[in-house]
Amino acid sequence: MSKYALDGILKHLRQELASTEAEAKEIYIHFEILRRETESMKIEALHNYLEKQRKFTARDRGTAFLIKDREWVRYSLLVAAGSFILGGLLTKDKFNALTAGISGFDGMVQGFGESKWRVLLGKRILVIPEETISSQFTGTTWVTLDSFYKTMEELKKRALAGKKLGSLDDVISKVMPKPRLSQQ
Repeated sequence: MSKYALDGILKHLRQELASTEAEAKEIYIHFEILRRETESMKIEALHNYLEKQRKFTARDRGTAFLIKDREWVRYSLLVAAGSFILGGLLTKDKFNALTAGISGFDGMVQGFGESKWRVLLGKRILVIPEETISSQFTGTTWVTLDSFYKTMEELKKRALAGKKLGSLDDVISKVMPKPRLSQQ
């Protein structure tokens, strides 16, 4: 094999190696973006779970309130009817009008059940109204839902910046308040 042929083969191999390296760097960049988005999705999934829990509990509490005080049912139905009529006038679509009416009623019922919310962090994650915390939960860690959401937003920013958050248990442990040392 001649020197020129060997030089040609080496040149071709260097070009292929450079091309492969460039592709590998591009794949790494895409993988890193995907990893960051996946890390932030842990926070979003936890946020969505807690928000669904809060809305469900508020709706249950609102329904119980309406059962106890039937006078408010009339106002709730008026809100639903108003939403239905306004939705019909704006969209000229019966389905959208019905959806608006049901949403208006649902929002009113949830509003009756609103509270200051607390999050129980432990083996289970619970969102419950502050006034229903009982002695059965002594020795557990409670944080306000608002402070929990603020901390989760900060963790989401870190995840999008490239920090690895770990498992969902790791994420929860990062949200838990640090124990305070007593002054003696």
